[in-house]
Amino acid sequence: MNNSLQLTTEQSRKPRCDHCSTQSRCLFATLPQATHEQLWLQARERTVAVGERLETQGAHAQTLGVIKVGLLNGLRRGPGGEDKPIVLLGKGRLVGFATPFGQPSMLSLVTITPTRVCEVDVQAIREIAMHHPPFQQALYKSITDFMGCMGDWSHLLRQESYLTKVCVALHLIAAEEGNQSFRIPSHTELANVLGARRETIARHIALLIETGLFRKIDRWHGILTTPDCSPLSGRAVE
Repeated sequence: MNNSLQLTTEQSRKPRCDHCSTQSRCLFATLPQATHEQLWLQARERTVAVGERLETQGAHAQTLGVIKVGLLNGLRRGPGGEDKPIVLLGKGRLVGFATPFGQPSMLSLVTITPTRVCEVDVQAIREIAMHHPPFQQALYKSITDFMGCMGDWSHLLRQESYLTKVCVALHLIAAEEGNQSFRIPSHTELANVLGARRETIARHIALLIETGLFRKIDRWHGILTTPDCSPLSGRAVE
């Protein structure tokens, strides 16, 4: 099954690596300059519409991509063939990381905010990049970090308090963005990944604002005011 990204809101263009805010997290940036320039000739940067599926569980992708901007829902298919969101992924995460190893995708990925992705055909990855040990090590680290991220989302679901769940979720999103200030996913998207109702998410975000742990910048953006959720320690479980 061909699972390469489809053109949506704009045509492909060459990445502008020198001006990229994701450069420090970019897998492709680990290559020696000459090899990076060779791979750059094969790379495409595209803007992807909200709600687009970039990867499908069980399919063999045709590209390896790096999320440049945006937040994606990671869905896992369970009994009955129903996809359930289990993790949110952002800047620097890979799309199709199983591709270079000839393995099918373990999750489906769907955009929930405006997204830009840099991608390279898997054949070019195998022929140009995989021969370089620094690239291989960076790829393994990206996969390990991804597994850690999955563990963090799994752990937060074991919290008894929804206030703590929402607080930790916002901190994990900030970590994906690399900034305490970030675009807030819709209450519905947060509710889906946390197994809650939309009204529950809205109420507990309001509580975080009331307690001074979170501040709205505008309708779509907010900023965390503490480095973690420790101020909630000992608070009564709702």
